[in-house]
Amino acid sequence: MMRDMKLGKGPILMNTHHAMDAINKTFKEKLGDKEGAKKVKHLEAEAWEDFLDMAIGQAGLWAAQDVEPDKVPSEIMPTEPYLLGSHAGCAGFWCCGPDDLGAPEEWNKKWPAGNYNRMSTVKGLFMCGDICGASGHKFSSGSHAEGRIAAKNALAFLLDNPGYTPTIKETADHLAAELYLPFEVYEKHKTYTTAPEINPNYIKPKMLQTRLQKISDEYFGGISTWYMTSKTMLDEGLRKLQLLKEDTSKMAASNLHELMRCWENYHRILSVEAHARHILFREESRYPGYYYRGDFDLVDDKNWKCFVNSKYDIATDKWEVKKVPYVQLVEDAAPVKH
Repeated sequence: MMRDMKLGKGPILMNTHHAMDAINKTFKEKLGDKEGAKKVKHLEAEAWEDFLDMAIGQAGLWAAQDVEPDKVPSEIMPTEPYLLGSHAGCAGFWCCGPDDLGAPEEWNKKWPAGNYNRMSTVKGLFMCGDICGASGHKFSSGSHAEGRIAAKNALAFLLDNPGYTPTIKETADHLAAELYLPFEVYEKHKTYTTAPEINPNYIKPKMLQTRLQKISDEYFGGISTWYMTSKTMLDEGLRKLQLLKEDTSKMAASNLHELMRCWENYHRILSVEAHARHILFREESRYPGYYYRGDFDLVDDKNWKCFVNSKYDIATDKWEVKKVPYVQLVEDAAPVKH
């Protein structure tokens, strides 16, 4: 489909209406008109539920474009958000899992506080959903189930460690000053121009987010380069990302919503940088269709069937990236005999 789009043969149409016609015909032939129509209506309801569970954006797009997918084709584009978690494979944080999987002993050493399902390597910090790595395609329902698992184990941790109180280096006043700095920047400079969005002394969070998206898209394997990147592209993107990071202290917020957006940008920049550094370190195209390394355009199981782990040191602004052996914990299911 991407090749066709490059050749100007778009748009790409998904013939949902033909599929619905075939389903209608099949069930009416099998069950009769009345029962067949009831069955089809039930299937439609289930399909909508699945879309709202797995692809909310698609359902929203149909509504926005006045498309009834059972009557007309749906236009699609082979694109995803450019920063991908579980959907693109085994991405996320190291978390403690069930104790009956037979994980290697060295993995268990990552959790000195004990074996609490879904706890990260940070004592007392629990994970769920896409951030809990090595299992893609969780969607809403799976993340909900994981949330319950994480909550139950967090309660167990609290009961087992009643005296545990996390410590932080900064004082409450220091943290408050840091959190509300975008308010201070805005109030100090807002009268310099008559248009609040245009000011040489600060940058609004929406503008910074746009810059971040542009860097990610053009250098880290986004739609504008047809998901293709390379070492030279990644290096240049990381250089531009560093310039963006230097501008974050100039973000300005005029209200609480913009303040939230400012801090979302800090988190997004860290996530994007981690993503880019992993793609740079992994010299292969592990997930064709999500991104390609133009200089290593193949899956290389001999050298890269492994985990790639990174650790960020906030004090030095340095990243450590390394290989970690892949271990098969769950055996593949035996083929079903019919």
